[in-house]
Amino acid sequence: MPKVKIENLHEGMVVAKEVKNMEDMLLLPVGCELRPKHIEILQSWGITDVEVEACEGTEEPKDPILLLPPKVAARLEAELRSRFWNFDASNPVQMEVFRLALKRKVLLYKKR
Repeated sequence: MPKVKIENLHEGMVVAKEVKNMEDMLLLPVGCELRPKHIEILQSWGITDVEVEACEGTEEPKDPILLLPPKVAARLEAELRSRFWNFDASNPVQMEVFRLALKRKVLLYKKR
């Protein structure tokens, strides 16, 4: 059962594990076939990923930073770290923001 990021979910995927919010309230049951409204609800609750039944198109896209030469990736990461004041790599929120910022930096680099 692959775990799919919310931005990669699409209509027709089937939920393989209950999706609950932080208060343990059920948002989507097992076996629910996703519709656009379901995806909107998940986004509004801040759900980041969902386990779905294996089907065509559930593969996560390759991380763009892994496609760069290691020296370039290290340079871009170092440049970005210098912009983060008091960065705490053990903080999951900061790490997610950093990961998203780095992904964007990599995509901008590749457009050059």
